[in-house]
Amino acid sequence: MRGSETIAWAGGEHNFRLGIGELRSIEQLSDAGVAVVFMRLIGQQWKIDDVLGPIRLGLMGAGMIESEAKAVLNRASTTHSPYALAITSAEILRRFIMWEGEDAPGEPEAGEANQRLTRSETEEPDGPATTAPELS
Repeated sequence: MRGSETIAWAGGEHNFRLGIGELRSIEQLSDAGVAVVFMRLIGQQWKIDDVLGPIRLGLMGAGMIESEAKAVLNRASTTHSPYALAITSAEILRRFIMWEGEDAPGEPEAGEANQRLTRSETEEPDGPATTAPELS
């Protein structure tokens, strides 16, 4: 799985990480798969555990002890709405279930692959230009 990522959110700037154990805990808390939880969050049909679970477990997955993670989340929930926290929760889930860049499995995106040189890198030309007009 991926390493932790720093996210600025209502509770400050913290490291978050969701490994397999944290993802399974989210599924148990929300009684749904993590993709379903993610879709509920972005579709604004979330339950409160869909919002709070990924934040708390993401903090813990990055190394914060449970009591501190709960305290940080409690402080944020007293100053920000559940809706604002739902946006953060969706972003945390997105980062750990929808990988991007070089961490992504599969083929690279267009332009990401190492580009091959189509011409030799010698000082001497290695033949006539292919676009030059032929001399008769």
